[in-house]
Amino acid sequence: MFGVDEVFVEKSFEEMEEDMLSHQRESERLKKEAAELLRRSDELRSRSVDLRSADPEAAEEMWQESEDLRGESREMMRLSVDSALKAGEIKHRLEIHDQIVAVVDRADEIWKGAVRAGRPQP
Repeated sequence: MFGVDEVFVEKSFEEMEEDMLSHQRESERLKKEAAELLRRSDELRSRSVDLRSADPEAAEEMWQESEDLRGESREMMRLSVDSALKAGEIKHRLEIHDQIVAVVDRADEIWKGAVRAGRPQP
């Protein structure tokens, strides 16, 4: 269940909820950053194509820079998906917690109802 380097850490419901929200925010931030890098890459590609006949060397440099930005964009998207998966995992744990609490609450209600009803003495 736990990897060699993993350590079991107990967190409160609120701490886990904050972690989930933090991962969701990070995922959105990374997604926006990836989109911006891709936009800049497309812009450089377009300029490179326009410049190709006038200055092939500068056009090639722009194209390479565009490729670097695309690589960074892919990495940002990978990190975004990773953060979204972590947020989803935490959300799933929180939902399981809620279900367990609901079962315990329902069991308490049933028990109290049975106690109130009492059992007739023989």
